[in-house]
Amino acid sequence: MSKYETPDYDIVMKEEEYEIRKYVDFFTVEYENSNDPEIRNGFGSLFKYISSDNKENEKISMTVPVIQEETQEKKKMAFVVPGKYRDQIPEPNNPNLKVKKFDEGLFGSIQYSGFSNQPKELKMKKKLEKWILEKGYQKQSNYMLASYNAPLVPPMFRRNEIWVRIIKA
Repeated sequence: MSKYETPDYDIVMKEEEYEIRKYVDFFTVEYENSNDPEIRNGFGSLFKYISSDNKENEKISMTVPVIQEETQEKKKMAFVVPGKYRDQIPEPNNPNLKVKKFDEGLFGSIQYSGFSNQPKELKMKKKLEKWILEKGYQKQSNYMLASYNAPLVPPMFRRNEIWVRIIKA
């Protein structure tokens, strides 16, 4: 298991690489910048935030996963806020960073290894969508890419997931 904190969830259903999870709510610090639609500065901005570039000048522990969401217009990237800060999250100095609540709910997920890229992500989204429909659920959000590893982790040991918020059909 990871040495980093992750959001809490219960597994409702599991089949092979698929899961339906019930997440409890948690907070993220999200990078969104209309001048950077491909989020090229996302990870660096978020890393500076946890390295003490916040109003409290506090170093914050790294968590996993790093969550990316793509809308029609742009992409967003977020770090999960450690649970110990739930009641007092250090405010970002960077205006492109915002504290957001990730609401509890059911999520379909599919896990895969290797390096993630657009063709692989699209394939996983299609597989996940087919599976959740077969299980009687409907998609309720954009797909999210959840990345769990540092850049230098070898491909065969990497953990990536695609998540989507779902409801019973």
